[in-house]
Amino acid sequence: MGEKLGISYRTAWRMYQNGQIPNSVKLPTGSIIVLEDECENKSMVGENNTVAIYCRVSDNASKDNLERQAEKLKEYAIARGYQIKHIVKEIG
Repeated sequence: MGEKLGISYRTAWRMYQNGQIPNSVKLPTGSIIVLEDECENKSMVGENNTVAIYCRVSDNASKDNLERQAEKLKEYAIARGYQIKHIVKEIG
């Protein structure tokens, strides 16, 4: 959001807290998703709105992070209206 508008992360966060960012959703994990204009979504996604999710961690010790990554990305995709076709998890 901030990059798209040319503002810093902190400014975008303050704007969210003040209710100045419409179409935003706070997930149970605390992540905030800003839903884009429907017309803009269609131009980015095209006719087929299916996606694949890819998550990766560097070693087995980080396996818990792998599950958290996958869950966050699933929540994001669902909030955007995407249909999840595949979920790929990799331990490097």
